[in-house]
Amino acid sequence: MKALLEKYFNGETSLEEEAQLRVYFNDGAVDDDLKVYQPLFQHFTEEQGTALSDDFDDKLMQKIGATEAKLVPMRTWPRLLLRVAAVGAVLLIAMVAIWRPQKPQAQQASIDWSKYEITDERQAYDETVKALRLVSSKLRKGSEKATHEVEKMEKVGKYFN
Repeated sequence: MKALLEKYFNGETSLEEEAQLRVYFNDGAVDDDLKVYQPLFQHFTEEQGTALSDDFDDKLMQKIGATEAKLVPMRTWPRLLLRVAAVGAVLLIAMVAIWRPQKPQAQQASIDWSKYEITDERQAYDETVKALRLVSSKLRKGSEKATHEVEKMEKVGKYFN
Protein backbone atom coordinates (compact mmCIF):
# COMPACT_ATOMS: atom_id res chain seq x y z
CA MET A 1 0.00 0.00 0.00
CA LYS A 2 2.90 2.37 0.71
CA ALA A 3 4.22 1.89 -2.82
CA LEU A 4 0.75 2.37 -4.27
CA LEU A 5 0.27 5.52 -2.18
CA GLU A 6 3.62 6.91 -3.37
CA LYS A 7 2.60 6.12 -6.93
CA TYR A 8 -0.73 7.93 -6.29
CA PHE A 9 0.96 11.11 -5.09
CA ASN A 10 3.27 11.04 -8.11
CA GLY A 11 0.21 10.90 -10.37
CA GLU A 12 1.08 7.51 -11.82
CA THR A 13 -1.86 5.36 -10.63
CA SER A 14 -4.57 3.91 -12.81
CA LEU A 15 -8.26 4.21 -11.97
CA GLU A 16 -8.28 0.66 -10.63
CA GLU A 17 -5.35 1.39 -8.32
CA GLU A 18 -7.06 4.54 -7.03
CA ALA A 19 -10.19 2.47 -6.35
CA GLN A 20 -8.02 0.03 -4.36
CA LEU A 21 -6.71 2.94 -2.27
CA ARG A 22 -10.23 4.25 -1.59
CA VAL A 23 -11.42 0.79 -0.51
CA TYR A 24 -8.38 0.28 1.70
CA PHE A 25 -8.67 3.62 3.50
CA ASN A 26 -12.46 3.44 3.88
CA ASP A 27 -12.58 -0.12 5.30
CA GLY A 28 -11.09 0.94 8.64
CA ALA A 29 -8.20 -1.57 8.93
CA VAL A 30 -5.37 0.85 8.08
CA ASP A 31 -1.73 0.60 9.18
CA ASP A 32 -0.82 3.08 11.90
CA ASP A 33 1.79 4.82 9.77
CA LEU A 34 -0.78 5.34 6.95
CA LYS A 35 -3.64 6.61 9.15
CA VAL A 36 -2.72 10.23 8.36
CA TYR A 37 -3.99 9.68 4.78
CA GLN A 38 -7.28 8.07 5.85
CA PRO A 39 -9.25 11.35 6.26
CA LEU A 40 -8.22 12.39 2.74
CA PHE A 41 -9.68 9.30 1.08
CA GLN A 42 -12.73 9.34 3.34
CA HIS A 43 -13.35 12.93 2.30
CA PHE A 44 -13.18 11.94 -1.38
CA THR A 45 -15.77 9.22 -0.80
CA GLU A 46 -18.10 11.52 1.15
CA GLU A 47 -17.91 14.35 -1.37
CA GLN A 48 -18.54 12.06 -4.32
CA GLY A 49 -22.28 11.99 -3.61
CA THR A 50 -22.64 15.67 -2.72
CA ALA A 51 -24.81 17.76 -5.04
CA LEU A 52 -26.50 21.14 -4.89
CA SER A 53 -30.22 21.20 -4.18
CA ASP A 54 -32.68 22.30 -6.86
CA ASP A 55 -33.59 25.49 -5.00
CA PHE A 56 -29.97 26.47 -4.28
CA ASP A 57 -30.11 29.60 -6.46
CA ASP A 58 -33.29 30.85 -4.80
CA LYS A 59 -31.88 30.32 -1.30
CA LEU A 60 -28.65 32.08 -2.24
CA MET A 61 -30.48 35.08 -3.65
CA GLN A 62 -32.59 35.31 -0.49
CA LYS A 63 -29.49 35.19 1.71
CA ILE A 64 -27.70 37.98 -0.10
CA GLY A 65 -30.89 40.03 -0.28
CA ALA A 66 -30.83 40.54 -4.01
CA THR A 67 -32.83 43.52 -5.14
CA GLU A 68 -33.20 44.93 -8.59
CA ALA A 69 -30.98 47.88 -9.33
CA LYS A 70 -32.81 51.11 -9.94
CA LEU A 71 -31.55 53.37 -12.68
CA VAL A 72 -31.19 57.02 -11.83
CA PRO A 73 -31.99 59.10 -14.92
CA MET A 74 -29.43 61.71 -15.94
CA ARG A 75 -30.38 65.13 -17.11
CA THR A 76 -30.73 65.42 -20.87
CA TRP A 77 -27.93 67.95 -21.59
CA PRO A 78 -25.12 66.11 -19.80
CA ARG A 79 -26.19 62.85 -21.43
CA LEU A 80 -26.24 64.51 -24.86
CA LEU A 81 -22.79 66.04 -24.31
CA LEU A 82 -21.43 62.67 -23.19
CA ARG A 83 -22.71 61.04 -26.38
CA VAL A 84 -21.23 63.77 -28.58
CA ALA A 85 -17.85 63.40 -26.82
CA ALA A 86 -17.90 59.61 -27.30
CA VAL A 87 -18.68 59.93 -31.02
CA GLY A 88 -15.93 62.56 -31.38
CA ALA A 89 -13.41 60.28 -29.67
CA VAL A 90 -14.29 57.37 -31.95
CA LEU A 91 -13.97 59.57 -35.05
CA LEU A 92 -10.61 60.94 -33.89
CA ILE A 93 -9.25 57.43 -33.31
CA ALA A 94 -10.54 56.31 -36.73
CA MET A 95 -8.87 59.28 -38.47
CA VAL A 96 -5.53 58.62 -36.77
CA ALA A 97 -5.72 54.93 -37.68
CA ILE A 98 -6.53 55.67 -41.32
CA TRP A 99 -4.00 58.46 -41.97
CA ARG A 100 -1.09 56.99 -40.04
CA PRO A 101 1.70 55.93 -42.42
CA GLN A 102 1.86 52.17 -42.65
CA LYS A 103 5.20 50.41 -42.28
CA PRO A 104 5.76 47.47 -44.59
CA GLN A 105 5.65 44.24 -42.65
CA ALA A 106 8.29 41.62 -43.21
CA GLN A 107 6.76 38.32 -44.18
CA GLN A 108 7.59 35.56 -41.75
CA ALA A 109 8.38 32.06 -42.88
CA SER A 110 5.78 29.58 -41.74
CA ILE A 111 6.85 26.85 -39.36
CA ASP A 112 6.35 23.22 -40.33
CA TRP A 113 4.96 21.86 -37.06
CA SER A 114 4.50 18.36 -38.47
CA LYS A 115 8.15 17.50 -37.86
CA TYR A 116 7.68 18.20 -34.12
CA GLU A 117 4.51 16.12 -33.80
CA ILE A 118 4.76 12.97 -31.73
CA THR A 119 3.47 9.96 -33.63
CA ASP A 120 4.51 7.13 -31.28
CA GLU A 121 1.86 6.39 -28.63
CA ARG A 122 4.42 5.39 -26.01
CA GLN A 123 6.41 8.60 -26.52
CA ALA A 124 3.20 10.65 -26.27
CA TYR A 125 2.32 8.83 -23.04
CA ASP A 126 5.81 9.45 -21.61
CA GLU A 127 5.64 13.16 -22.49
CA THR A 128 2.20 13.43 -20.88
CA VAL A 129 3.46 11.72 -17.71
CA LYS A 130 6.42 14.13 -17.60
CA ALA A 131 4.11 17.11 -17.95
CA LEU A 132 1.77 15.83 -15.23
CA ARG A 133 4.73 15.18 -12.92
CA LEU A 134 5.90 18.74 -13.46
CA VAL A 135 2.43 20.09 -12.68
CA SER A 136 2.22 17.83 -9.62
CA SER A 137 5.57 19.04 -8.28
CA LYS A 138 4.61 22.69 -8.85
CA LEU A 139 1.30 22.18 -7.06
CA ARG A 140 3.04 20.41 -4.18
CA LYS A 141 5.55 23.27 -3.85
CA GLY A 142 2.72 25.80 -3.95
CA SER A 143 0.81 23.88 -1.30
CA GLU A 144 3.89 23.73 0.93
CA LYS A 145 4.49 27.45 0.45
CA ALA A 146 0.84 28.26 1.24
CA THR A 147 0.97 26.09 4.38
CA HIS A 148 4.15 27.84 5.48
CA GLU A 149 2.61 31.28 4.92
CA VAL A 150 -0.55 30.32 6.82
CA GLU A 151 1.60 29.17 9.74
CA LYS A 152 3.39 32.52 9.72
CA MET A 153 0.04 34.35 9.68
CA GLU A 154 -1.20 32.26 12.61
CA LYS A 155 1.90 33.23 14.59
CA VAL A 156 1.29 36.90 13.84
CA GLY A 157 -2.46 36.56 14.42
CA LYS A 158 -2.05 35.50 18.03
CA TYR A 159 -0.83 39.02 18.85
CA PHE A 160 -4.03 40.59 17.54
CA ASN A 161 -6.48 38.43 19.51
